[in-house]
Amino acid sequence: MYYKILLALFEIAPVNRIVLENAQIKGFADFEDSVLHEVAIHSGSEYILTRNISDFKKSKIPAFTPKEFINMWKTQDFHTFPPLEVK
Repeated sequence: MYYKILLALFEIAPVNRIVLENAQIKGFADFEDSVLHEVAIHSGSEYILTRNISDFKKSKIPAFTPKEFINMWKTQDFHTFPPLEVK
């Protein structure tokens, strides 16, 4: 049941050759984090959700812990971004 809510909120972005090639040259300490960052860039994501935001210091996209994201969602403290709606 929860997966339907997650799928309504989040898009599953593909990992392709361009993403992997760009991830190799971005300079992240961890390749998997670099892939996640590049997927976010290429898919037009507004945020990265991670349990370890310190791995995303070089990120061009704001990174939040799930708890931080949920708290911001509850208070709608998203600066200029519109509030999220679950459909």
